Amino acid sequence: MEKSKKSKKSPYFIANILLLVVILFLLIGYLNKISGDGKNKNKIIQNDFFSTFEDKYKSANENSIAKDPNIVFKQGQYVKIVGSCDINFSGNCVRARACPSLNCPTVADLRNEMVLKTDGDITNSEGIKWYHIVFDEWVRYPDRTARDWYISSDYLKEVDSYTEKLKSEKNIAKSTKKIVVKLREQRLYAYDDGSVFMDVPISSGLDDLPTPIGTFNIFSKTPSRYMQGPLPGVSDQEYDLPGVPWTMYFTHSGAAIHGAYWHNNFGEQWSHGCINLIPADAEILYAWADAGTEVTVEK
Repeated sequence: MEKSKKSKKSPYFIANILLLVVILFLLIGYLNKISGDGKNKNKIIQNDFFSTFEDKYKSANENSIAKDPNIVFKQGQYVKIVGSCDINFSGNCVRARACPSLNCPTVADLRNEMVLKTDGDITNSEGIKWYHIVFDEWVRYPDRTARDWYISSDYLKEVDSYTEKLKSEKNIAKSTKKIVVKLREQRLYAYDDGSVFMDVPISSGLDDLPTPIGTFNIFSKTPSRYMQGPLPGVSDQEYDLPGVPWTMYFTHSGAAIHGAYWHNNFGEQWSHGCINLIPADAEILYAWADAGTEVTVEK
């Protein structure tokens, strides 16, 4: 009987098998790496979504709005909040967003008559114009303005800044205009060459935070001011009031005449020492008063 011959494996066949094993091993390793990276990526997105989101919309000097060719920059322009909630946040409040979209996180609820400064506007992919708000003045607690503010133009009205530039005492203008505040009456009178220009109710400082008495001059004017508390050595009350409208300082300790959108108690003491006016009255007085206008506060 003839013995069967053992078939010999070709060296090329063995080499091909080894090559396939190596390729298969590398392919399995690659697939495992992709799967692991995907899981880690999803985990990062889930855990750090909001921090990543805020990093994307950092300050106006660093984020996309500053680099976006579609942004329209405006110097010293001011806008007023309209169609929002009232002094007690009743109704639907206009919201400042962290980026120019209704899908962005809310930064703040805004009330009517707030006046805010903008450095430009941008129209998003939905065709809605958004204003970028800036707080470029000194603020006591800057961490409260760490996030960007964008507000839809549907709820804003552009306003005249009148004389925005602050003027030092060295440049105080001589004026025939005069403001008299009578604390006992809780009223403000404005005179121009002896004729009454304005007669309106006010809210002056509370008994423990009195409005200073004496004769002063308006030395600084700004359409918008961010006022914050507590005030060290003055008041422990915490408050946060962006966009205080039509502010005119008459003492270097911080006493000012300005609009108040957060209360409706005009005719009685209510402030931390400033003279509060109904916002509409404050705007008229702001436009009328010159830097250097005399302010007399009487008991």
